[in-house]
Amino acid sequence: MKTIDALGIECPMPVIMAKRVIKEGEEKFLVLVDNEVATENLRKIAKQTGFDVAIDKVEENRFEVTFTKGQTAEKDETKNKAYIVVLDSNMVGQGEEAFSKKLMESFLVALTEQDQYPEYVICYNLGVELTTINDHAVEDLEKLALAGVEVLSCGLCLDNYNLKDKLRVGEITNMYRICELMTQYRVVQP
Repeated sequence: MKTIDALGIECPMPVIMAKRVIKEGEEKFLVLVDNEVATENLRKIAKQTGFDVAIDKVEENRFEVTFTKGQTAEKDETKNKAYIVVLDSNMVGQGEEAFSKKLMESFLVALTEQDQYPEYVICYNLGVELTTINDHAVEDLEKLALAGVEVLSCGLCLDNYNLKDKLRVGEITNMYRICELMTQYRVVQP
């Protein structure tokens, strides 16, 4: 049985690692994690993908999560509905700045692992830093762009933050186009 060692690895990577193994076709595998939040997140992905899951607490900070193919996957009514992702900041939420920026990077990593990609990723205000000067974000946005996702950055915003000549992924757009897309698609914002 394949074992995934996710001990000491922060969310959302244990879930992403499990999902990759599921995509490889494994029908039974073990995931090692060090916290209960990770076990609950793994339980949810198991239910969504048609796996039974057994969780064993081996030690204080060590859990073994066994996935076994079996149940019918939970039906997700939102599947196959086109959506766009709108990033109006270089961070998620209003918390501590460095942590909030790390959350944004985690969101983008998780976005690259979804079964269905957005049609567009739109960046405006400080979100344009994600297409210009944030190396981790640029890397993930490039993956999406290579898969056919259109990455758009607001030209006025790029000008405002003196980043127009630093655009590394996607194209420049305007607020009219951003508004148009936001009225035509389901909008996802972290």
